[in-house]
Amino acid sequence: MNRNASPRRPANQGHTGSGADDAMGVLSYVLAGLLLYGGLGWLIGHWLHQNWIFPIGMILGLAASVYVIVKRYGSEVPVSGEKKEKK
Repeated sequence: MNRNASPRRPANQGHTGSGADDAMGVLSYVLAGLLLYGGLGWLIGHWLHQNWIFPIGMILGLAASVYVIVKRYGSEVPVSGEKKEKK
């Protein structure tokens, strides 16, 4: 066992990655969604001889990617970090 290795962060703790890590994560989600759903759209369109299914798959892949990105990186805390006071 390597004693110099940093301990792993439990899954229930908040996201503490750097901006570059976040950017690479967002980019990978977008590319994966486009490739997966675009590829499925191309295969189904090729099989059914319908060219319009490929762009629909790309659009659905992008929409699914945006949904996953918002769920993963979205924040419930306001961007300014200030909480509104109740009167």
